[in-house]
This record gives sequence, structure tokens and C-alpha cells, in this order.
Amino acid sequence: MLEAISLSISFGKLKAVDNFSMSIERGEVRALIGPNGAGKTTMVNLVTGVLKPDAGKVIMDGYNLSKLPTHKRIKLGLARTYQIPKPYYNLTVLENMLVSSHYGAGLKGEEALSNAIESLKFVGIYSLADKLAKELNSEQQKLLDFARALATRPKYLLIDEIGAGLGVAEQEELARKIRGLGKEGYGIIYIGHLMKMVKEVSDFVTVMNEGKKIFEGTYSEAVNNEEIIKIYLGESYAKS
Repeated sequence: MLEAISLSISFGKLKAVDNFSMSIERGEVRALIGPNGAGKTTMVNLVTGVLKPDAGKVIMDGYNLSKLPTHKRIKLGLARTYQIPKPYYNLTVLENMLVSSHYGAGLKGEEALSNAIESLKFVGIYSLADKLAKELNSEQQKLLDFARALATRPKYLLIDEIGAGLGVAEQEELARKIRGLGKEGYGIIYIGHLMKMVKEVSDFVTVMNEGKKIFEGTYSEAVNNEEIIKIYLGESYAKS
């Protein structure tokens, strides 16, 4: 189980994450949604070690990660994608993947190469393996980011806004793949605004607003909750 327990962080007078807790089991896909500025990505940064919380802790399979840097959390099985991907732009797609295989998953030689290729094929961009990362468009870079995270062989994966900018068919295929990873035993937190993808991938939904958790339950319960309709979904969505 991956647990965020009473996490809090402030930037000046802004309480970006306020006593926030959630957990995810392996084999479960949980969506984290909320308005822009709710604190979702900041929460991901706290869980993955990019930011240090003012209070609270992160526990993974009973092990306290709170004092570990990001690279050590990756080696223990915690990976994430980014809203704005950050590949090594002057390396090829395959070379980017080998970095994840070598330094994330700890693999060498043919095993590292096989792992890199397998992840590229899974996300559907193996044909771009020899391209430089800087030559990819923004959607392809997001898929590379997804593949790089998978190549670290995580137990838990936090996926941040990966569907934005993709076409409908691509979103549906991506949702199917994320859902499939959950069935394979990954613990996944999916952060996104695309409610169709949220519906397709998630077992449960957690809603944030102004740094706080305001709801936890099923997708159906979330989209019929008056408070969530008011602050996030809007009346037009509720009636659709």
C-alpha cells in the first residue's frame, strides 16, 4: 500500500496542501481530481520527494519514504509522469528509455534494452525509438514520459495529466492501457481533468480543493455530489 498521511505544505501564506491523506493498494487505480490550483500536482511532488512536506509522511509497503530523495524512491518502486515532460532532449527516445532501465530499474545489457523496448511498444511509440526526444511533439513526449516511468518497473505509478492534447481515440486507448496496468497489479493514481478518462480508468475517485480532500468515493458518487458539481464539474456537466 502507498499512503500519503496528513501531508501539508505552504508557500508563504498559501497552504498548497492541507492535512491531506489518501492511499492506494496495488491492483487499484484511483483518480485524483479537482479544480486548477487545488494542489494535485503539489501532492504528487510531496509523495515522490520533489518537495519536502511541512508535516506528514509517505509510507510505501510499510516503509517510511519521507526522508528519502526522489531517486531512492524510484529504486524502491515509486514512479511518476509529469504534466510537462522532461526528457533528455539531446538523447534518442531509446537512449532516454535506457536511462530509466539502467538507473531506475537497475538492469544491465540485453535485459535493460529488452525492458526499454517493451515499454516503448506498450505505449505505442517504438517506431520513434531512433528519433531525438527534442524532435517529438508534445503528445509524443508525454507518451515517452509514460514509457520512461514504466521502464523503472514501479510498484506504484502516479500519472499526471497524460491525456490532455490527445485525440479521442488515443485517449480511449491510453485509458485502456492504464486500466490494464491496474489489473496487472500496479497501484496507480491518475491525475486528470478529462472526466471520460477518469470514468474509464478509476476504481475510486478522490477530490481535492484548496489543498484539502473534500471527497472520496466512486465515480458515480463523485459526479452526483452537489459540492463537486458546484466547485468543479459545473451544472452543464451534471445535466449531460
